[in-house]
Amino acid sequence: MIEIAAAVCLIAEPARCKDISLTYETQSVSVFACAMYGQSELAKWSTSHPGWRVSRWRCGEAGQVVRL
Repeated sequence: MIEIAAAVCLIAEPARCKDISLTYETQSVSVFACAMYGQSELAKWSTSHPGWRVSRWRCGEAGQVVRL
């Protein structure tokens, strides 16, 4: 499984941030594909969380600590 790890911050309070992760459950997604399509997945997340903005993100193997 592949994971997108992202740091997101409140738009109203830019100093208030948290880490989130989105996981691809399918085996057919590679880290390379995640890097290509991760931005669109985060755009979908942002649409459903309008008070937050993504400050940085990265793809990696699920279950491993991904450093941002």
